[in-house]
Amino acid sequence: MGKSSKPTIGYRHYMYLYMGESIGPNDYLAGIQVGGQSVFEGERPGSGTLAINLPELFGGDKKEGGLVGTLQIRMGEPDQQPVPYLQQQVPGPWPAARGLCTTLYRGMVGAMNPYLKLWAKRWGRFVEGWSTPVWQPSLARLGRGMNAAHIHYQCLTDTVWGVGLDPALIDEDSFLRAAERLHDEQFGLCLGWRRGDSIGSFLQQVNNHVGGLWAFDPMLGKFVYRLFRPDYEVATLPLLDETSVTALESWQTPLLDGSVNEVTVLGRDCVTNLELAATFQNMANVQAQGRVVADRRTLPGLWNRNLCERVAARETAAASSLLQRIKLTVDRRWWGVKRGDVLALSWRRKGVQRMPVRVLEVDEGTRTAGALALVLLQDIDGMAATTYLRPVIGPWTPPDTRPLPLPAQRLVEATYRDLAGSLRPADLALVEDDAGFVVALGARPNGPAYGYALLTRTAGGTFEEVASGDFSATATLAGALGLTDTVATLADMRDLDLVAVGSEALIDEELVRIDAIDPIAGTLTLARGCVDTVPTPHAEGTRIWCTDTYVGADPTEHLAGETIEAKLLTRTQQGTLDVALALIAQVRLDSRQVRPYPPGRLRINGSAAPQASFARLSIAWAHRDRVLQGDRLIAHEAGGIGPEPGTTTRVRIVHALSGAVLHDTAGIAGTNHVVDVLLANDAMLRIEIESQRGTLVSRQMHVRTLQCECGEKLANADFDTLAAWALGAGWSIAGSAATKVAGTASDLAQPFAFVDDALYRVEVVLSQVSAGSVRVVLAGAVPVQGDEHTASGSFVKEFTANTHTALHIAADAAFAGRIERVSLRRLA
Repeated sequence: MGKSSKPTIGYRHYMYLYMGESIGPNDYLAGIQVGGQSVFEGERPGSGTLAINLPELFGGDKKEGGLVGTLQIRMGEPDQQPVPYLQQQVPGPWPAARGLCTTLYRGMVGAMNPYLKLWAKRWGRFVEGWSTPVWQPSLARLGRGMNAAHIHYQCLTDTVWGVGLDPALIDEDSFLRAAERLHDEQFGLCLGWRRGDSIGSFLQQVNNHVGGLWAFDPMLGKFVYRLFRPDYEVATLPLLDETSVTALESWQTPLLDGSVNEVTVLGRDCVTNLELAATFQNMANVQAQGRVVADRRTLPGLWNRNLCERVAARETAAASSLLQRIKLTVDRRWWGVKRGDVLALSWRRKGVQRMPVRVLEVDEGTRTAGALALVLLQDIDGMAATTYLRPVIGPWTPPDTRPLPLPAQRLVEATYRDLAGSLRPADLALVEDDAGFVVALGARPNGPAYGYALLTRTAGGTFEEVASGDFSATATLAGALGLTDTVATLADMRDLDLVAVGSEALIDEELVRIDAIDPIAGTLTLARGCVDTVPTPHAEGTRIWCTDTYVGADPTEHLAGETIEAKLLTRTQQGTLDVALALIAQVRLDSRQVRPYPPGRLRINGSAAPQASFARLSIAWAHRDRVLQGDRLIAHEAGGIGPEPGTTTRVRIVHALSGAVLHDTAGIAGTNHVVDVLLANDAMLRIEIESQRGTLVSRQMHVRTLQCECGEKLANADFDTLAAWALGAGWSIAGSAATKVAGTASDLAQPFAFVDDALYRVEVVLSQVSAGSVRVVLAGAVPVQGDEHTASGSFVKEFTANTHTALHIAADAAFAGRIERVSLRRLA
């Protein structure tokens, strides 16, 4: 007989579970429940292995066993490899599951009961798993929830599962303001996104939770985000009233009877996964109706009771406050308004003055329609600031739609760039050198104008309509623009929403390139001195014209020397402006399109706009070539292009006070020129640099005015008296010369405070030299000597000073002769 054995009463069950969790990676594993029992609570970051040793979790071997095994956490990093165990069990290649968060459990899953318990896990994800750099990571996590602004940012920019927008299309300022506000409110969301839901519907769900709205801002060309919060001053809101409203389609005021006065908000506890509920009542509304009218809002991203209570109060206020809803049509002055903006609405017939309203919908229609349709809702946060006036009896006065004269206009001669951008190369080659074309610029008047008729004539002739024009975007300078400034602050802005970055603008006579636009700050970032113009200062109030696209171009070919006059007649739905009411603009043609471009990148002694200089002027520039540049906008500060064949540079230096020409050199083929200006006294100089090609000169020249320290440094340099000089043995001064006889080596000297490291020029004029030699010496701790001179003549030497205190003319013992003049100038 064998030994007796214990009977088998059940089995422990072991399994390998491969579980897909989410898109990865996540920040951490927050919790595990199996069969409703807690297995893990904490924050387990990154990939790795979690040991589970809970054999009694479900009652041990006497009931349903427990869990004993390891959980491998795989966050889905870019270098993640396939699981070796799975590759061994199932032949063939296995995916590495990169970009996916997965878990693998290997071990006991229970006992006695053959049915597998349900596994549930919680994950925290805030800064991991971004396909773009993490935006504002310090604001992303709010308790157990994620900042709604970060949810929007990642959904819009993620290139794997999101919309994939370039982060440059996100208006970071508005997103940051919202993120900081939500951070201050500790308003984070625990809300999952599933692939079956569209990104748009998911973001709408997020906004329903936090009370916000995202929209595309056409003025910025970016997506903006805004929370519905009392973050505005009613007195400073843009005013919407009868002057810009073309049609009021509806004005709905809800009735008290039946309005919701109690809201229950249902959230979900992110730890227990149990439903949370919070109820709020508007007691004033309940008493006014004599009953409770209840409603429910399901917002599963609210993960604690405090958030549910706050949102319940918000939703109750919105539902029970009888907010007014308005639909109206406005003119194009409101182009650029976007969903979520807060405006102030005044309407006399309704007795409303500066009522804050939130823009819910914007229908921009078409550009030619000239109108926008807006749906507005009274903003609950500004209700207390709304003023209601006693209605004024009288009919509503519609806006004036008659054609009005343009508030500003200008006529200019077309540049070579204008022609290169509008003509085919073959047609451009046929344009004669003495031909000229004109371009009209006109600012949009108030009212529903949609363009203008362009009438031109040669001075003294009859006006004839030659083209139609579009209103040019324009503004004025809110402050002076200096010679080297690149940011212009604007006032009186019109139609800047039409302007594209990289386009051309005109300030006075200078053409610039627009490199950036900030319509909120009212600034333009500019590249100066483009096409055939040079940078110049501009005074406050100067008008800026945006000269690309929206202009009126006369196709008529005129001749150089003619004066062309134009009238711009505004057009509206009521007709065209009476020609007698239009002002005349004019321009004289001077072969602009064929003239060489002025040099670029001007530097004088290394500076773009020096205020002072010493006697040596080192002038440098870069070549320009109108043909090679074509229709490109090349800034003054760009490197050299060309030059156009036959083009040279002319440098002219004039005494700014007397007008005397001190230097004039033409035909310079290179890109630099050095001039030593040697005058009896220091002077204010005017430096002019222009280009020449044959008989044609550039339309504009560079002009710099500076104070030049170019005068004589020595006293009594011409020996008119005995003053200033110290005479060694054998030296004498008489007859406007210093004379030495042979016999003793000695110096002619004058003290002078040389500046260390400065460059000086010394000139000595000798005559009647019969014997011996002289040389120039800078006396000091370490003297420096010039060359010996043994004959009559004029001799020049340059020295760099270093602790020198006097100038000596050192003669040897044999020297016999005269010095007619000794001159000292500082060059640099």
